[in-house]
Amino acid sequence: MKIGIDAKWYYSGPPSGVRVIQSLVQALLEYDKVNEYVVFLDRKFRHKNIGKMKRDNVTLVYLWAGNNLLSNLFLLPIRAKSFKLDILIFQNFVSPFYRGKKVAYIFDVLFKSFPEFFTTKERLYFFFIKHLTYYAQAVVTLSNEEKKRLVYYKFSQPDKIYPVHIGINNNFKPLKSHDQLMVKKVKEKYQLPDRFLLYVGRLNARKNIELLIKTIPQINDKYIPLVIAGKEDWKHANYKQLAQKVKCLHRISFTGWTEEDELPIIYSLATIFCFPSFAEGFGLPPLEAMASGIPVISSNSTSLPEICGDAAVYVSPQKPGEMILAINSLLEDGSLYRKKIKDGLSHASLFTWEKSAQEFQIIFKKLNTRQI
Repeated sequence: MKIGIDAKWYYSGPPSGVRVIQSLVQALLEYDKVNEYVVFLDRKFRHKNIGKMKRDNVTLVYLWAGNNLLSNLFLLPIRAKSFKLDILIFQNFVSPFYRGKKVAYIFDVLFKSFPEFFTTKERLYFFFIKHLTYYAQAVVTLSNEEKKRLVYYKFSQPDKIYPVHIGINNNFKPLKSHDQLMVKKVKEKYQLPDRFLLYVGRLNARKNIELLIKTIPQINDKYIPLVIAGKEDWKHANYKQLAQKVKCLHRISFTGWTEEDELPIIYSLATIFCFPSFAEGFGLPPLEAMASGIPVISSNSTSLPEICGDAAVYVSPQKPGEMILAINSLLEDGSLYRKKIKDGLSHASLFTWEKSAQEFQIIFKKLNTRQI
């Protein structure tokens, strides 16, 4: 088979989206030596080192990606046509103008269930996903919970929607496995203390960071700080102003965006990872924390219990008291703390990119033999 992949997020896009697209492409190329691949990339990054994509069975194609919707609707079909692909994977927006077999790869449609966490501009942009998904022969999403959402809002027929869990990159590992010179460098760069609570992800209303900030003054340990790693996103509060209001600004630091090779070390240096998000289509940061040997406190909403299993300590995203209790319990109960580290490492090991690539292969074969 000859398979096309819309990988315009390979070098630039939402941080979690970049990691997923990079890892999926690399996994498919590494574990599939039989099929041919045509990888479509943003032409702005034509100068980038292609690294692991340099293979005999891979062709790289660069195209304009200033707007993913417009690029997918018009340019991607034109460029893909000449390669006579058996299957073409579209990121979010499927083109009705492409006549071959199409797979819609949709991370989530949380904008349907939780419109209050999205701007009008975002909701308008995402509006077209549903109608364009009708043109796909198969839909791949990140979790069973997200499949339920796609079915509920009638994006496609249930038997055409495939949940494929994503994997965790190998660079997320316990502190002792990292290069200690790099650890020292990262710790100094971000002025990280010996003990701290950690949040990683986008900084927006959906992530419920306000609850976490309000929690800090109320936990029993009056010295342990909170480190917030991530970029501010649309529809976010003034977190520094909130921290000042609840008199804990001196205990909170913001790293902003971090380099790809720095983030795993930041995870591994943390004492507890806290993820109070209101809604997730998958929830990668808690798994990355588990793989880093850090106990995880997660909200019990949407896909997170499916993804984190029995390894996390769960709290309601609407109840600050539960977050306070969970943090106190892990800080004060050494036995529970060690158990959650052990459970997390074991659970995280179940999420591999090899497994994800194998599940994609099954979908490709079904499409190619007209079983879908």
